Parts: sequence; structure tokens; C-alpha cells
Amino acid sequence: MATGKRKLKMLSIAEKVTVIRAVEKGDKKKVEIAKQFGIPTSTLSTFLKEKEKILKLYSEKSCGHQKRMRECEYPVTEQCILKWFVQARDRNIPIDGKLLQAKAEEFAKELGHSEFKVSNGWLDKFKKRHGIVFNRLCGESAQVPEEDSIHWIQKLPEIVQDYSPDDVFNADETGLFFKCTPDKTMTFKGEPCQGGKKSKEHVTLLLGANMSGLEKLPALLIGKSLKPRCFKNVKSLPMHYKANKKAWMTSELFSKWLKKVDAAMVRKKRRIILFIDSCTAHNHIPVMNAVTIKFFPPNMTSKLQPLDQGIINNFKLRYHKLVVRKLLWDIEDKRPLGIDLLEAMRMAWRAWDEVPEETIKNCFKKAGFGQQTIEDSEEHLEGMSMETDNTLASPEECSTVLTATGANKEVSFQDFLKVDSAVNVCGELTDADIIAEVANKEQKENEKARQAIDILRRFLESTPDLEENMFRSIDEIEEIVERDASAHQRQTKRLCLPQN
Repeated sequence: MATGKRKLKMLSIAEKVTVIRAVEKGDKKKVEIAKQFGIPTSTLSTFLKEKEKILKLYSEKSCGHQKRMRECEYPVTEQCILKWFVQARDRNIPIDGKLLQAKAEEFAKELGHSEFKVSNGWLDKFKKRHGIVFNRLCGESAQVPEEDSIHWIQKLPEIVQDYSPDDVFNADETGLFFKCTPDKTMTFKGEPCQGGKKSKEHVTLLLGANMSGLEKLPALLIGKSLKPRCFKNVKSLPMHYKANKKAWMTSELFSKWLKKVDAAMVRKKRRIILFIDSCTAHNHIPVMNAVTIKFFPPNMTSKLQPLDQGIINNFKLRYHKLVVRKLLWDIEDKRPLGIDLLEAMRMAWRAWDEVPEETIKNCFKKAGFGQQTIEDSEEHLEGMSMETDNTLASPEECSTVLTATGANKEVSFQDFLKVDSAVNVCGELTDADIIAEVANKEQKENEKARQAIDILRRFLESTPDLEENMFRSIDEIEEIVERDASAHQRQTKRLCLPQN
């Protein structure tokens, strides 16, 4: 007589994270949590043992739907393909299966994987592993039906139901021509400022605030110089400062900033939700304990992101007001006109600090936060407009500076304010950049593996009467790690060879 078997219940990675969080909360016993999710306690124990791996997969925004933690045969090649795909999606480039397969072949060739077969079977598995569906892809500038925006606004109360307005945050980057004075504005008038010499003196700022308007996250300023001359002998800065050759936000800088925010919230024993857009620099979210990340839908951030509804605009108005005032003082005192990075940072900090609580609250409301009904959502979309503050800089002050600096009279203060509106804040990675970034990440993983082997070997050596085969097993593991490290080293060297 056949005995009945217990039906195996498979949880998605997102559901596994929910189970882990429930255990961490500590208000229920593990037996109760296992019963709640319909899994045996042994399965729950397995989730906890694999906690790091599960949380890491969950942090990759495409992996939450998966039920198995599938490993692919060529992880470096696959990560390169995925990065390229995400970047192409962000730029609103339509990608079909044939194009993805062709690109996969290119990456495999660059990495020296001649045996890598880009078959239809591989494509199907790749799509399943990363939750990819080939339909209409859209980026920031594409057209999206208004009903999609209404649907998102209607979902917001459910998304934030476990958070107070004090714990609902939005963060976004903006470019700033920090040295730009009104007499230079005519150089940019009517020209997009997205690269080259015209954008040489720009910085990127990362700003964040909460729904109640009572709290601003620590601002991050990204410049080009690691050690600007004006920072000499300066021990404390009003803002966090980082640098790279293009003054762009990168996934590494954003990840480090998030970890600092998370650590601060852990110390305060708070849990927050942070809304961000899905730009290229936001494609690697670290595992965090106190911060939950929620991405805005693609192509809707210009309408649905609170910082884009007037908060950044208000900040820039205040910053440029301070620039005009400084120029007036320089003119009166007959000093050379100019702004260095330290002065710009001081003014940016003050401008951000002075953005009013009421402005922030209103902009969250404009973005649909707090909307409850369909009527509210439709009214919100019809009435949305940029907020301005006409008291920030008088026409007389602007006129004085324009005249004193010899600027063309056609240059208005509005031109001055909008000059950096098109500055790129994060860049497009080349294929070589993608491979180098993934290879560097794998190298760090190899280093961690070596350290773990050293710790385990020292532990075994300190244990009396240990069998010889235990040391043999450690040696075998070390050989696997070294073989993997050598393969990555060959791939990296291949990138440095001159191409025929």
C-alpha cells in the first residue's frame, strides 16, 4: 500500500526573505513562523543558513520571483550580459532574443569562452533566471499611458502602509554647474550640456528627503578631483565627498551611500522605505537591515518622483541665489570673480538645508503620495506643475551681476537656472567597462574565499587528533578557488591586449 507523501512547497526568493525577516523580528517562535508559511522547520533552518546568499540574490532587482537559486555555467559572462541588457533597457533600446544572443556571443568571445553556446535553450534559461520578458521596453523619455501612472498612485497606500510619513523617503541625483556665472550662461544657451568641455566644471549631487519634510538624508557631492587644492588643511566637510574622472554617480558609490544610510537607521532602531529610479547607477543594491528599496516604474519618474516635482528645482534656485549674492560681494569688494569646489559645497549645503519642509511635503503630494482615490489620482495628474519661489533672487540683483560681468543682455536669470538641467549624472558603460567591473567583483569574491580558507585551516590546525583527510579536503577547495581566480585573471589580461 502506497504511503502519502507531503507535497513540496516551493517559496520564491522574495518569500524566503519574508520568512527570514519574520525570524529576525523575534516576536514569534520559529515553529510558528514555519507553520504560518506552510514549510517544515528544517526548511526554515536551511533558509537561515543560506541567509547571505538569499539576501544577495534578492538585492538584484530581477531575482525576487525565482523559486530556485539557479547557478549558471558561466557566471562572469552572464553578469556582463545582464549589465549590458539593463543599461540598454534604461536607454529605451528595444532588445529582442536575437540581439541578446548576438551580444552574448561577443562577451563570450571577449572573455575567451569559445565553448559557450548561445542557443535558444540558453536564452530561455537566461530569461527565467532574471525575470526577463521580451515585450515593449521603455525608458525615461518614452510615452507611458496615463492610466499606468494612476495605477501606481493607487498602489502607493498599500506599499507604504507599514511606514509613517517620517519613514518614507525619496532620493535622486542632479547635475550642477557649480562654477557657472551668468556671463558664462550665454555659452550654453540653446546647447545641450551633456559632455565635453562645456560640462567640465560640473558636479553630481545626491539628495534625499522624507515625506513629512522633517528629515533630509546626508547629501553626497561627487566631483572630479580626489584631492582638490581648496580642501587643503580642511578636516571636516559639510557634505560627503567622492570623486571620479567624470563626476558621475556609479553603482559602487551609490551602494556605499546606501550602506551608510542603513547603518544610521540601524543605530536609531528605525526601518524606512526609500523610493528611487532604476537608472544604471542603481543596479546593484546591497543587502540592508533597516532600508527597503522600492523602484519607481520605468518612464514615470518625471511624474511620480517627489524630488522631480519641485524639490530639486527649489534647491537650485537657492543655490544660484547664493552664487549671485557671492558675485555681488566680489564685485563690491573688487575681488576676482570665481567659485571653488569648497565654496560650492558650502553653498550647496546651505541651499539644501534651507529647502522648506512645506515644499517637500507638497512635492510628495504632487507625486501622488497620500492620494487615496481614482478621483484624487486624476486630479493630481491634471494639476501637476513645477514649484518656483520668486523671492529667491530679485531681477535687480541678477541684472547687476549680468551687467558687471559683461554678460549678453539676452541671457535671463531663467537661462542661468536651467543651464545644468541636461547634465548627465551617471554614464553609459562600455563593454570593456562592464567586463572590468564584473571581473573586479569576482576578484573580490575570490579574495574572500581565500581568507575563509585560511581561517578554516587555522581552526583545523588548532584541533587535536584530526583526521588527515580533513586537510586534504581543504587543499581541494583551495585548488578550486585558485583555478577560478586564474581564469578571471586571464580574462582581465585579455582586455588589456591590443586589438587587431
